Amino acid sequence: MEKELDEFVKLARKALAESPWANMQTVKSYSAQLASESDEVLEAVGKGDSESLKAELGDLFWDTLMVMLIAEKQGWFKPEESISSVLEKMKRRKPFLVTGRKVTLEEEERVWAEAKEKERIKR
Repeated sequence: MEKELDEFVKLARKALAESPWANMQTVKSYSAQLASESDEVLEAVGKGDSESLKAELGDLFWDTLMVMLIAEKQGWFKPEESISSVLEKMKRRKPFLVTGRKVTLEEEERVWAEAKEKERIKR
């Protein structure tokens, strides 16, 4: 998957550099694509259509990456910062994934809720 992800990011960067349509997008304008693709993902799930789901999740992933790259172009943040942010969040909310400790469903839900509450208080 690493090879495919690398190619995916390179192609998205190339699209932003060479596509006139993509190049004129802002975070706000391109975000409409995210909403549309999210709806298509939900539609595929509702239909139980795994082939459509596979395609629509790919489209949603593309559009998410494009918004990250546009945000970078606008000077907001780098895509790596967004990825690091979610990694740190998941480590806080699901520490057992890092430690390898087995947990029950109830414990997982409790740890998640406690972490979210701590995050809310810090804001």
